[in-house]
Amino acid sequence: MPTSLTFTLAARAQNLPENCVPALHATFFQWLECGDAALAKRVHDEHDPKPYTVSPLTRAGEVAHFRITLLDDALLPALQTGIAQQPQVRIAWATLEFADAPRLTQKSYAHIANAADETPDIILRFDSPTSFRSHDMHYSLPDPVMVFASYLARWNAFAPAPVQIADAWLAWLQASVAVTRFNLESRIVKFKDFIQVGCVGTAQYSVMRQQTDRGGIAPLNALASYAEFCGTGHKTTQGMGQTRRVKDWIEILE
Repeated sequence: MPTSLTFTLAARAQNLPENCVPALHATFFQWLECGDAALAKRVHDEHDPKPYTVSPLTRAGEVAHFRITLLDDALLPALQTGIAQQPQVRIAWATLEFADAPRLTQKSYAHIANAADETPDIILRFDSPTSFRSHDMHYSLPDPVMVFASYLARWNAFAPAPVQIADAWLAWLQASVAVTRFNLESRIVKFKDFIQVGCVGTAQYSVMRQQTDRGGIAPLNALASYAEFCGTGHKTTQGMGQTRRVKDWIEILE
């Protein structure tokens, strides 16, 4: 069941590194290992798509927030055990205690699939730099096929068979959906040994009116709603690709 855990930490006036994600990623595995060492090793050794994401750390006054999302049901009990044993996060020289209990949000794959309507215009907000890997290159524009193919790969890797989406749907996507509005900018992410360029901002994806085959719209909506859990593109376990669906452009401007 797709799961989001939002953590609120007491940051106070502590100085923190520019990029806290490596420490948050390490904390995730410490918690997971405390709960189930064998599971932690399996998750660590798995190839893409990974069954989790880790967001960057954001600060607001004396508190800080970050999210971990899970795409595989097996991870939650182990993670909760580890969190109970170690209710704090160590980032470089700083120890951040929990300011509140983690906020849990869950939606089953069946619920997401069944709740999908046939809205032809979908707006996605890329909250952290988003990039894709294509032909051994990094590609930082949120092309419809790049975006929704990344969701489809994760959905079909972790969703139960009855609600999986046929790979042939990608052909419908390529022929039917275009970016019709956007407000994007590039952003650099500094990793230990390299930098990565991604995009942040908002893009609207619309089903072309001349497309007579409307059968792909419901899967499109399901995958758009799944984005908040699975992230977009690559390096979603390293803070990139944090994404949420928004209702309209007014919501973005408020």
